[in-house]
Amino acid sequence: MVAGDWPSVSRIYAAGIAAGNATFEHTIPSWQQWSAARVQATSLVARTPADDVLGWAALTRGSARAVYSGVGEVSIYVDPAHTRAGVGAALLHGLIEASERAGFWTLEAGIFPENPASIALHERCGFELLGTRVRIGRMRDGRWRDVLLYARRSTVVGLD
Repeated sequence: MVAGDWPSVSRIYAAGIAAGNATFEHTIPSWQQWSAARVQATSLVARTPADDVLGWAALTRGSARAVYSGVGEVSIYVDPAHTRAGVGAALLHGLIEASERAGFWTLEAGIFPENPASIALHERCGFELLGTRVRIGRMRDGRWRDVLLYARRSTVVGLD
């Protein structure tokens, strides 16, 4: 992912925000804010042969503490016009590979229980449900939401 992808990436992110079951966020940051918070080596886009962006995936660090340097939080969004076409699976597999090249041993994903497509995708890609974070955050409209915590441990990084 590069700065030139931001108009498409932010449009897809905005669609996820509008759908209401992807994130607690309610505004789109600037490219500078967004990219500063992500691990560049793990920020990916899926493209058509014509170079249109179909979706994106990226990691944020799970913590600033050194002992957690190999833990990343997954974000993955697919353009609503291209769901159920394998874009999400391609992105998540690519993100797993990129994360392992970057030294990540654990990937975490917080998913709303009302998002069955994301749950199924993560489970197909080896993520396991660790538990439910009950009423962990509040939507802009005041509703409290639970988040399911999924994790995937690398099979190649952090085995020592």
